[in-house]
Amino acid sequence: MIWKNKYKKRRKPSFLNKIQFLNFKAKIHNYSRMLLWIVTVIFVYSIVRYNFLDLSKDNDSREWNRKQITELNLEELYKLKDLNHNDIRIWVLNNTNQIGLAAKIRDCLEKGYHIGDKHIKGDYNILKQDNFDGSWRDGLKTEIFVHVDTINNPKFKSHLKEFLLFTGYSGSIVKYRYEKVLYDERDITIKLGEDWDKTGNLIQCDNSIN
Repeated sequence: MIWKNKYKKRRKPSFLNKIQFLNFKAKIHNYSRMLLWIVTVIFVYSIVRYNFLDLSKDNDSREWNRKQITELNLEELYKLKDLNHNDIRIWVLNNTNQIGLAAKIRDCLEKGYHIGDKHIKGDYNILKQDNFDGSWRDGLKTEIFVHVDTINNPKFKSHLKEFLLFTGYSGSIVKYRYEKVLYDERDITIKLGEDWDKTGNLIQCDNSIN
């Protein structure tokens, strides 16, 4: 009889257990359908909001303009806008492989450019645009050469400051080359290197004034 006990038939699940199991399966199915429905609604809403209800775009553009004014020191530019740019004689020299870059920057220096809805005044006196002849060995970096004796002409520092604000370049790229032969021709030479559009404001020259 002992061996018979080992092979007793297993008890069949009760009717109540079957009902509970079926209820559990039904709940899982309902939860899955509900989750799928929620995900679908969120997905459709995101598409509709992005294409038709995104009211933040205007605010984003205004915020972008505000940041540009702060980052590019436009308030400082406005303070210095009464200086006469035409008093400054400038040469623009291209030391890159970009054809027409000197002409592009010349147009920008003469006419100014737009940042958002702000007009940055240009009207500099550009006497020459040309390719750099490579006689000043300072690599391919952008540099600004000042040919005015700022010790005896301290007022020129204000013009230099405004020119730096206009271009957006740091004073660290300014070199002083006071030689009479150079001073007789120009006050400032800007040599455009391969990094001319990596920093500064001249990238805005794509939005120059017509």
